[in-house]
Amino acid sequence: MRKILKRHIVFVGLLVFIVLWSIMLYFKRPEELIGMIGVKNGYIISFFVGVFGGAATFTTISYYPVVGTLAAGGLNPIILGIIAGTGLTIGNALYFYFGYKGRVILSGKTKERVEKAVKWIEKKPDLIVRLAMLLYVGFTPLPNNLLTATGGLTDYPFKKMIGPLFIGNIILSTMIAQVVVMSMA
Repeated sequence: MRKILKRHIVFVGLLVFIVLWSIMLYFKRPEELIGMIGVKNGYIISFFVGVFGGAATFTTISYYPVVGTLAAGGLNPIILGIIAGTGLTIGNALYFYFGYKGRVILSGKTKERVEKAVKWIEKKPDLIVRLAMLLYVGFTPLPNNLLTATGGLTDYPFKKMIGPLFIGNIILSTMIAQVVVMSMA
């Protein structure tokens, strides 16, 4: 029973947070929410939503409304983007680690495909690979976990991945916040 609880604690915690956040949004306007939780706490919430949203494959979708709501509540979109993007990068880094550690359990066919992908990536100029990562992370709402887990599986150097990942997460988070603020004007 304890193992089941440990495995699902993050999921349950996120689910409870999403449900409570949704209920609060139903009854309160974003400005009232920020008034209740405070600006500093809003930034802290954005960081943790980024970490847990980035560390969970299907909850990234909940990340966008939270950032949008905090921006609509009056938080600075640039500061919000930097803090939330930093949290998201930390969550994404966990998937890189899982992919890296998961390489040892790859089966024959899967291992061949991963080796093929490594050879394909190695043929591409480093700048092009990093630019593609930045464009994917910074300008698409798709989850980064596929990219980071694949990076770990293929043993792509994390130090080469962290820059585009970090900058892309900040760009996307800031754009989400800024679009919400501009739509309210």
